[in-house]
Amino acid sequence: MLHALGVEAGVRSLYSPDSVAVEAEPSKSTCPPSMGVYYYYPYQTGLIGGKDVEKQTLLFYPNVTTFVRDAEYFLPYTKGYSALGFFMKPTLTYNHDERLRLSVGLHLLGIAGDHKKLREVSPIVRIEYKPNKNINIVGGTLSDGFIGHGLYQPMYDYDRLFYANKEDGLQLFACTKHWRSKMWCNWEDFIVIDSPWQEKFTFGWVNALKFEKKRHTFEIPIHLLMNHRGGQIDAVQDSCIETLANVAAGLEYDKHFNHGFLNSIGAKLPLFGFSNRSNEQHIHTHFKKGWGIYPQLYINGSWTKSTSSKENGYEVIKVQHEHLVYCNIGYWYGDGFVSGRGSYLFQSRSYFDDSFERRYRHMLTAEAAYDLNDVMLFRLQAYYDLDESSVDYAATFALRFDRSFKVHSWVKEKKE
Repeated sequence: MLHALGVEAGVRSLYSPDSVAVEAEPSKSTCPPSMGVYYYYPYQTGLIGGKDVEKQTLLFYPNVTTFVRDAEYFLPYTKGYSALGFFMKPTLTYNHDERLRLSVGLHLLGIAGDHKKLREVSPIVRIEYKPNKNINIVGGTLSDGFIGHGLYQPMYDYDRLFYANKEDGLQLFACTKHWRSKMWCNWEDFIVIDSPWQEKFTFGWVNALKFEKKRHTFEIPIHLLMNHRGGQIDAVQDSCIETLANVAAGLEYDKHFNHGFLNSIGAKLPLFGFSNRSNEQHIHTHFKKGWGIYPQLYINGSWTKSTSSKENGYEVIKVQHEHLVYCNIGYWYGDGFVSGRGSYLFQSRSYFDDSFERRYRHMLTAEAAYDLNDVMLFRLQAYYDLDESSVDYAATFALRFDRSFKVHSWVKEKKE
C-alpha cells in the first residue's frame, strides 16, 4: 500500500505485483513487473502476459480505499485542507488470453460532509493489449495515474491522489533488460464549438535505465511532462494558449539486504528543469525557465510476525502480519521552478496569489510511512522552508481493500 499511495520507496519486496511479502522473479514471456520508480498492480498495469494469466476468465476487483488526509500548509505557496473520504473503483476484468484484457467499472469519490455526496462518478473502461513481449498498450482509463506515474513530487503533486484520482487517454509501456519506459496522454478537457472552457491535456514520458550487480542497483531516471491548454473552436480560444514543460534526470542508488529488519538503503539525486514553451503573448508564468535539484536519502525495512503449526507431520508457517517502514529526508533547491502538475510546495509561485513569487527556494523535507499487510497505511510528511523559517506538514491514514475474486471461467478444467 505504500506504493498505492505514492510513496517513492525502493523496497525490493514492493517490486512484486502479486505480493508485498515476496519478490517476484521476472517472467521470460514479459517485461519485469516493475522497477524503482514504478509501483504496479497486476490488474492495472497493462503488463499482462506470462503463464500465470488465467485465460477466458472474469475477475472482480472491489478496490476500495478510505482515507483521512490533513494537510497543514501555511507557507505562501499553497493552502492546507482536511478531508475524510473514500474512493472506489469496482471493476470487472475479462482476461481473454495472455495478450488481451478488458476492464469495465466505475470510479467513485466521496468526501465526508460534502453536500455533493459523491464528488466524482465516472466510468472505467480499459483495454490492454500486448503485441509482443516488450510492448504493452493501454487505451481508456489509465492504469496507474492515481499513483503519480512514478514521477517525483516537484513534477507531480501527491495530493492529486485525492482530487484527480482518475485519468483517461492512452498509455504505451516498453521494456528491455535494462530499460523501462512509459508514455501516456491524459486528456483532461474535451471541447466542441463554442465550449466555455479550453482544451487541456497532459503528456508524459518516464524512462529509467537500470543496472544491477549483486545487491547494488543503479538507475538513471529520465522524465518528461508537458501540460497544454488551448484549442481552436472553443469560445475562449485566444485567452491563453499555454504549454508548460518539465524534465527530470539524475541518478538513483539502492543497496539491498536479504536479512534482518533492513531491506535497503539508498540515495536519489534528480535534477529538474522547467520551460514555458508558449508564444510570447501567452506567457503568464513569472519565469520562462527554471530549475531545481532534490537530493534525498532513504531507508526502508520490513518484518513479519508468523505462527507455525504441525499439519500431517509437516511444519506449516503462517504469516500473520507484514510490516513495512519507509523513511526519507531531502533538500530542495529551486531557481524559478514551475510545474503544471507538481506540488506548489516546491515551486517559485503561489497557487492562490498570482502576484507572489520567490525565485530561489531552499527547503528541507522529511517523510515516514508505515504499512501493515498492504491494508493499513500511516504517512507523515514535513517541509521546512529555510527562507520562511516555518514548517508545513501533512498526515495521511488510509485503509485499503484490494483483492480479486473469480467470477467465472470459460475454460473447462481437465479431469484427472
